[in-house]
This record gives sequence, structure tokens and C-alpha cells, in this order.
Amino acid sequence: MSVATEPKYDYEKEGTFSERFPVLYNEDQRNKKAEKVIAVCRDFADKPLDQLVALDLGASTSIMTEYFAGHFKRVIALDVDDVGLKSGKKQTSASNIDYVCSDGTKSGLVDGSVDVIICNQVYEHVEDQHGLAFEIERLLSPNGFCYFGAGNRFVLIEGHYFLPFLSWMPLWASHLYLKLMGRKVKYDVFLLSLRNLRKLLKNFEMIDYTEKLIDDPKKYTADDVIQPGSFLSRMPRWLFRKIIFPILPAWVFVVRPKRM
Repeated sequence: MSVATEPKYDYEKEGTFSERFPVLYNEDQRNKKAEKVIAVCRDFADKPLDQLVALDLGASTSIMTEYFAGHFKRVIALDVDDVGLKSGKKQTSASNIDYVCSDGTKSGLVDGSVDVIICNQVYEHVEDQHGLAFEIERLLSPNGFCYFGAGNRFVLIEGHYFLPFLSWMPLWASHLYLKLMGRKVKYDVFLLSLRNLRKLLKNFEMIDYTEKLIDDPKKYTADDVIQPGSFLSRMPRWLFRKIIFPILPAWVFVVRPKRM
């Protein structure tokens, strides 16, 4: 896939997510994110990835999907963003990608039909988050797992509108905050605290990879964003896990349904 320039979209305009956020067309950035996802999936999977079927849940422009297609047997790109999906389908040269324009809470896919679900920074854009969790559980094969990248509600600078404490507020207050700052949209990001994220995923075993990425960023190709040997990796583990971990701006988990 090759996209020379980012479309000159206004990220506050009405439209699909890819129309509002042109960063989704940044090929270099998207591929770096995809590389981290693959590193985690490869580390956790009990089979070679090229034997597995993956679902890119929230694929949008599908730049990351094409990267995934180079590692998995088959990849399903799923999103309600028809503009992003059409762009990705037009640009790709991969033959092992299926495109599905659908709500991530009601995908229409067959029960147990995917081995790996990639849900990276997606949950916060879904209002029916319990429906999303149910759909992930429904779609995973018996030994399947989900890469779950999650933003934290209590991040200091909100990552979509770049305003301090925006996600901390009740939704009505966030709408008002945006309006007072001259923004033309309502706040449509539904971030959770770590405590509420665990409640959302109560039917899943949650294996933390955040700490692993911090301790060995080179192994997980995260050394472009995490400094090897950082103070976080050197602090006492009890302090990191009890005090620091809940206030990190984002986390990476591998989740899989709890088995009876």
C-alpha cells in the first residue's frame, strides 16, 4: 500500500472516522503500530501466525491490516468506516484480506471463526462496549486470543482533541468543554479507568503486556516510543504495579475468554 500524502481533512468535520482523523492515512506511523502488534501476537501465540486467521477490528484505512496480512494466513478488515475501508481495498496488493463494513458489536461473522482479534485503541470509540466484549468472546476460536490495546480515561492530555483532563469529566461536561474551546463537535470518546476496563473484560483472562513492553521495548519493537532501561523498568515492581500502572496513559493486554 502506498499513500503519498494525507488527505486534507478537518478532524472536526462531520463524517467517518478516517475523514475526521487524517493521521489514519499516515503509512509509516500505522506500520510501526502494526509491527508492535505482531511482535506481541507472535510472542503469545502457540502456533505460527501464518496458520491463523485474524480479525482487524476497527481496521478503518486498513494500512495496518495489510501489514497484518503479511504475517497471518488470512485477515478480516472490519469497520463501520466505509470510506476508510474503500481506500484500503483500493490501495492494497494483498490477496488474503476480506473487507467487512459492519458494526464491531454485530459483525455478522460466524461463532468461533477467528483465531486472533486485534482490537487496538478501538474500545473507546464504541458506545456499546459490553456488546463489543461479547462479540470478541463470541468470535474467538477455542484457543483464540485478542490483542487489546486500551487508552486510560485518566490520561492528562486527551489523545484525540489534545485538551487536558477532557476525558476525566462527565460526558455533558466534556461536550461543554469542547464548545468553550471553539470546537464544533461533541465528545465521542468513551475511555475507561483500569478498574472499569477490568469490569468490562470480566469474562476474560487478562495477560498484561504493558510491563513486558516497558522492560524489553526492543523485543516488542517499541523502542521508538519507550526508552530501553527507562526509570519505569528500574523501579520496584510493587510500586510500578500498584501506583504507576493504573495511571499509565495506555495499556496493552492479551485477553482470552475464561474457560470453565
